[in-house]
This record gives sequence, C-alpha cells and structure tokens, in this order.
Amino acid sequence: MQRRKAGKKSQEADGSANKSAGKEGKPAAPAAAPAAARKAGPTPKPTAAAQPSEPSPALQAAAALVALVLLLFAHHAAVRLLAPQTGEWLASSFCSLALYALALAAAALGHAAVQACSLLPGSSSKKASAGVSHTAWWLAAGWATVIGALRPERLAGGLLLAPGLADGSGRRITDAQLTLRAMATAALAFGPLCAALGCAAGACGSCALRQAAPGSRPLLAGLPMVAGTAAAGMALGLPAAVLPLRPGSTLPPALAAAAAVMAVALAPRQAGRLGSGPVFAAAGAVATSAALIAASLRQPCTAVQRPLQGGRYTVLWRCEMAAGGQLSVVEGTLNDQYRYRLLRLDHSVMGGEYLAPPEAAGQPVYTAFYLQQAAALLNSNGNRSLHVGLGIGTAVKAMQRLGVVADTIELHPEVQHAAQQYFGLQPSLHGGRAMVGDAARLVPRLAAEAGPRYHYVLHDVFSGGGIAPPLMGRPFFRELRAVLAPGGVLAVNYFGGKGGGLKQAWCRLRLEFDSVRAFSDLEKSRLRNHVLFASDANLAAVNLTAALAAVEARSAAIQAAAAGAGSSGSTESQQAGQPLEVLDPLQLQVWRALPRQEVHLTFDRQRCQQLLEREGEPAGRSNGSSSGGSAAGSSGEDTEQRPPSLEQLAAGKQAKKKPPGKLGQAQRAKQAQQAQRGGGQRPPWVWREMKELRERHALAVGHWVAMRTGWSDAFWQD
Repeated sequence: MQRRKAGKKSQEADGSANKSAGKEGKPAAPAAAPAAARKAGPTPKPTAAAQPSEPSPALQAAAALVALVLLLFAHHAAVRLLAPQTGEWLASSFCSLALYALALAAAALGHAAVQACSLLPGSSSKKASAGVSHTAWWLAAGWATVIGALRPERLAGGLLLAPGLADGSGRRITDAQLTLRAMATAALAFGPLCAALGCAAGACGSCALRQAAPGSRPLLAGLPMVAGTAAAGMALGLPAAVLPLRPGSTLPPALAAAAAVMAVALAPRQAGRLGSGPVFAAAGAVATSAALIAASLRQPCTAVQRPLQGGRYTVLWRCEMAAGGQLSVVEGTLNDQYRYRLLRLDHSVMGGEYLAPPEAAGQPVYTAFYLQQAAALLNSNGNRSLHVGLGIGTAVKAMQRLGVVADTIELHPEVQHAAQQYFGLQPSLHGGRAMVGDAARLVPRLAAEAGPRYHYVLHDVFSGGGIAPPLMGRPFFRELRAVLAPGGVLAVNYFGGKGGGLKQAWCRLRLEFDSVRAFSDLEKSRLRNHVLFASDANLAAVNLTAALAAVEARSAAIQAAAAGAGSSGSTESQQAGQPLEVLDPLQLQVWRALPRQEVHLTFDRQRCQQLLEREGEPAGRSNGSSSGGSAAGSSGEDTEQRPPSLEQLAAGKQAKKKPPGKLGQAQRAKQAQQAQRGGGQRPPWVWREMKELRERHALAVGHWVAMRTGWSDAFWQD
C-alpha cells in the first residue's frame, strides 16, 4: 500500500511539473536518464574541421600557372647545363624536344590520375586528388635539389662519350647516334624535373577545373592557352631580361625552393594546421637552395690546377659566365713534344696557341686565324683594324705586330679577361680600344662617330657550331661597311662546307659590297673554315704574290729596326709589345697557298638576289649606307632600282643571235620556265625551315665530332 502511494505521489509530482512548464512556455523536461549517462555528459558531434581540407580551386589554378612558368626556367637551366657537352644547337633543339615530350606526357598523366581519383567514394576522392599534385611538387623539389648539388654535365659527358670516340674512324658515332644519345642524356638528367613539373601542372589544372563553380569555369578554361604559351616559350627561349646571372648554378636551387613552397601550400590541412614534417622539409629545401646560390655567386671564376688523363691535360682556370656557359683555360701536350694552351667555351675551342718548343711558340693551333689576317695582303696600306669577336686575341696580336691599331668587340667580359690573363693580349697597345658588349649595338655607334674609319674589319663570331643570325645578315654587313675606310677590307670567317650556307654568305656580302673573294683553309676536311673578303675596291685586281712580297719587306724592315737597337733595345721593344719576328713561318706558308685555296664563286647581284629570295630573304640593295656614315666607293650599279629580270636578259641574248629555229624555240621555252621557277615563286616556308634545320644540324654535329676527335674525350668530362 505504501509503495503504491509513493508511486502515485511521484507521478502526480511529475505531472504538475510538466503542467507548470507548459504554462511558462518552457520545454518539458526529459524522462529520467540512467545515472551513468548523466555523469558522462552530452555526446560530442563530429565537426567539419576534423576532416582534411582540399586546397581551393583558385589555389590549384595558381599552382598550375606556377608549374608552367617553372617549367620554362627548368628548360632553360637544362639547356645551359647540357650545352657544355652536347653543344648549344643539340641542347636547344633535340634535347629540348625530348624534355618537351616528357613534360607533355606527364601533364596528360597527371590529368588522368586526378580524373581517376575522382571516381573514388567520398573523402577518399579529394584526398587522392590532392595527393597527386602534392607528390609531383615534392618530386620536382627533390630532383631540382639533386641537380643543383651535383654536376650533371659530367653525367652528360659520360653518357654521350660512352663507349667513346677515338682518332680511328672505326669507333666514331654517326649523326643519328649522336642525336639519340643527346636526347637520352637530356631525358635521364633533366627528364624527371620536367616530368614532375608537367605532372604538377596537369594535376593542379585538372583539380581546379573539377572543383570550380560552374560560373568560374570559363575563366579556368584559359589554362590550355597558358599551356600553349609555355610550349612556345620552350621552343623560342626566354628573354635575357628575365634570366638570372649564371643560370646553370642559380636556377636549379631556385626551382627547388619554389617547388618546395608550392608543395607546402598544397599539402592537405588537418584542423587548420600543417604537420611539422612538411614545414621542416620545406625549410631544409630553402636552406639548401640558399647555400647553393650563395656558393655559386661567391666564386664564379676560379684559378685551379687540376690534371686530367694522367697529366696530359691541366685545367688552369674555370669560369661560369654571367650569360651561361662554362669557360676554361686548359694546357695540353701533343706527341710528348708540343705543349699548347686552349680557351674552351662549353664544348667549342675558341682558340689556342703553342707554348713549346721555342720554334712553334706563339703559333695558333688553327691556321684559319692566318687566313683572316690575309686582309693585310688585300690592302697593304692600312693602319687601323676592328675585330668583331675576340677569342684569345690571335688576330689582334698579329695585326699589332704589323703596327696596326686594333680595336676589339667581345660579347663576354670573361673571354676578355681570359685573353689578357692567360694569352698575353694587350688590347691598349698602340692606342687600341677594348669594347665589351653586343656587336649589333656597338657597331652602329662606331658608324655614328666622327673618328677615323677602319682599314680592316675581321669578323669572327663562330662558336659552338653556329653563328648568331643577326651578325651574319645583310643589315649588319651594311653597318660594317659604314665603318670601313675607302678601300677597306672586311674579312668574314665562315665554318662549314662549300654548300648553300657559303653561297648565301657570299651573296649577302655581294649585295652590299662591290667585290668579294673567298678562300678555304688548308685543312682537307669537308667542314672547315672559309674566309670571305669584301670591299668596295676591286679585290680581283690584287696580285697576292706581289702583296705578300710587300708585306714580307715591311715585316723585315720592322725586324731590322728592332734588331738595330741592340740587345737592350730589343728587350725594351719586346716589353713594349713589339716582338722581333713579325711573320712566323706557318703564317707565310698559309699566305703563299692562298692562290690554290681560292673558292671561285662568280654570282652576280641578279643571281644573288634570286638565291636569297628563294631562301625567304628580302631582295634589293640599300642605296647608300647605314645611319651615321657614308659608304665609299659606290658605283652606278649601287643606285639602280632593280636589275633586269631573267626574261629580259634572255630576250636580249636571243635578239643578238641568229633567227631562232626549232632548237632556238626549245631553248627559249626552257629559259622561260627556269626564269619563272627562279624569280617567281618561292618554296614554302615549311620547306625552307626544314632545309635550314638540316643544314644547321649537320654543321653542329660536324663541329661536335671535330672537337671530340681533335682532342681527348676526357677533356670534356671534367
């Protein structure tokens, strides 16, 4: 009875409580819960911050753009680091093609990986998609660090030269084999970096497009356009204004730091915070990159004494130029008798001189320099010369020995320093000037000056298997013509065969000068040096034998004057830069062989215009000279508006002959067809570009093989 009464009282109490709560507008209290549940408190609900958050679409799109920009700089760094072994042409053409193909394939793979991850259920899809781009960025940072810490040019030398080249023709590789080896070298050394950046660009762009809102997707559709611009940038190269100094050393660590920062920025975030691992990894990558940059900027040029191949070669000085490229001074021996010193820029030898024995000391290792100095034979009364392209200063010193005031123009200040420090060049001798800069800008300034003109201009800018096209064009030849004195001679060095390239160089000079003569070097190889001499004077009337006799008499007079001063006087003359021997025996041998080495090209201006028109160059010759100077020695042929066409010439020749019969009609028809093909239509642009590509490739590969077979392979593995 008491239990029932207690239960009824508790029920009545609960009911009255509920009624009072309802009157006050408060919710009714819940039923009594177990004591354990009341002690534990309320059950926590899952929050969104506990789930990993994926980067925003805007950040992914920005990461894709950054990846494309870094890909351009990575490509430039690869070209600069491969050029010492493969050469500038192979590095910027076929090696670039291999890297571009790898980056494109990796970008497609990154996009496909993100799309495949999107098929996963729930949060796994977002986590996997973010992981693709995050991993690609860390791979790019790691490989860029490896490239910056190691020396990939050594790896490139070993891969390119294995199994090696030899003086015997049995082990020499073909052009195709060399090209494939260069592409494989680029793929092994720099392929992972370009592939990682390409994968990051494809994955980030795919994530941005997949996560973006429908209204913002048209803006993100511009990513393919940016990708096309990046591809064009890889093909054309980057402007010098956006490149750092010494890109071979500074770009890899900078790429590693940038990739590490992007990897940290794209890392999945947990509760709004990053883990300590990525932060420390990024800090380590940035610190390593800063150390590498500081080391590369501290001593870009160093004097070393490093023997190679058992002492056969010794590296005296090495320098990484500000514009890129490895410059080094090396001494070597030949047949245990001749000791020489070379100046090497990347894989190309810019010049060299013999040091011993005494009878050969001072002679250049290439007789082409003597060929250029033959300008003194074609104009024996000159006293001032301009040298476009310095090298080691062999031609400059030869002109100075003849008493000529020599001014020089050199693009790289490091080359100027090496020529003075290690090859005894005195650019200020007799009042000469040493100018450093781009000849395309400095020569017009010289033409605008009111000072004396030059009797000789020696143009030798060949390096690495090619010449900068602006320095071999007619506008630049026109500027050089403006700085020449009346009767002055321009000597242009051309390396290659007796093919279309030599004919084009001849025609460019023929359309700007009244007289042109060409001579080949004494070497018997298919690819060798040719020197073209151009002047407004009649060079064909110069008797080379008589001119050589006059120069010999002049040098003998200088030598007799120096010897007449006695032993003390000779010492003073040598200290003043005037040696006793003006012409060495090898120089006389080269000059005496000039009549046998002449290349007989008899193209007139009409035919030269047609030849250059077929190659896509504009026709016609400028009336007068460039701004800042007047051309001397111009004839009536210079002022004609346009020479007669082939049809007019053919008609004039036929009018002087007897009345045409059947044979004459056939000849006229054939001449008309030839005139229509030669002077009317030009080959397609693609055909001309492919032809130039083949010629440049053959020239660059031939120069590469000549450098490798002329000197030891170990010389390029240092």
